[in-house]
Amino acid sequence: MKTYTMESAVANFDELMEDAQKGRTIYIIGSDGREYELILKHMPVNKPRKPGSARGKIKMSADFDAPLPEFEPYME
Repeated sequence: MKTYTMESAVANFDELMEDAQKGRTIYIIGSDGREYELILKHMPVNKPRKPGSARGKIKMSADFDAPLPEFEPYME
């Protein structure tokens, strides 16, 4: 565990990132006195999208293209 001020964290950002990648927890003290924690978070790998996978899940009404009554004054 290492603690940095905001200014030293900005100056040593590459070192902080390396430490976080090694699993170390980094604490940064902000200028307002709050303590922030920098941790490594593993993001899930997205599966490749499959074209057409939403087919049949979205329905449009038959009057989808019909003019809206609220816009009648603008359509004259």
